[in-house]
Amino acid sequence: MPCIPIGDIQLNCEVDGEGTPLVLLHGLGGDLNYWAADAPVFAKHHRVVRPDLRGFGQTDKPAGPYSPGLFAGDVARLLDANRIEDAHVLGISMGGVIAQRLALDHPARVRSLVLVSTSSEVGASSIAAWQRLADKIERQGFDSASADARRSFSKGFAERHPEIVAELGRRNAACDPHGYAAAARAVADYNWTAELAMVTVPVLILQGLDDQLTPPGGSVKMSRVLPQARLLMIAEAGHNLPLEQPALFHNAVLAFLAGVDLTMSGIVRELRRHRK
Repeated sequence: MPCIPIGDIQLNCEVDGEGTPLVLLHGLGGDLNYWAADAPVFAKHHRVVRPDLRGFGQTDKPAGPYSPGLFAGDVARLLDANRIEDAHVLGISMGGVIAQRLALDHPARVRSLVLVSTSSEVGASSIAAWQRLADKIERQGFDSASADARRSFSKGFAERHPEIVAELGRRNAACDPHGYAAAARAVADYNWTAELAMVTVPVLILQGLDDQLTPPGGSVKMSRVLPQARLLMIAEAGHNLPLEQPALFHNAVLAFLAGVDLTMSGIVRELRRHRK
């Protein structure tokens, strides 16, 4: 699919399947290919939209600063370009941050949320660490340490599948350093936990118990604030839960989305009946 003009950038995306729209938002250092194994599964039931987010993949990489609100605005305009009124929005890590901001800033565009390996706030020590990483990569590019993806998997998975870990690290190191740094700063410092009480759509939170990058406590905190949240804590899964446990990931997401769509279709039928 050719790139789409979205505000100040040309945004690359892939669209597959038919059904209620499902937008997949990748994490920091990723691109739309992160979902290569997932999109065909979801496309059997949904119209799947996979963008390369600003600064990544084949999408433009303008100079920063970026912000969660800027990313969310890009996604809202992507929905406009594809004539999508509202969509299920699934985001992992940075993508989950953007999904939350989209629901807060553009609530009418979100049918439901699936938040994977993400959080609604960043602690002081993590803020400083992310800022240092962004500064280093912007100045020096990626080195063996910054491209090492082992901590983004559970220890057991990393030991059993070093080839998958190495491939994700290679993709991470292939990112544009300036786009990566601008995105890292965008998601390095935010706190909107209290605001999430205003998000009234159904939310599924998926969290690996062995996540070394986003501690599970953040998902618990989100689940307590979001009015319609369901929390699924998954044993023996790290930050890249979809890569480690794809069957569980697909089944959990599809079951949740089917429930949301069934409930909403019932509400629509009831409204139409009362209008007659």
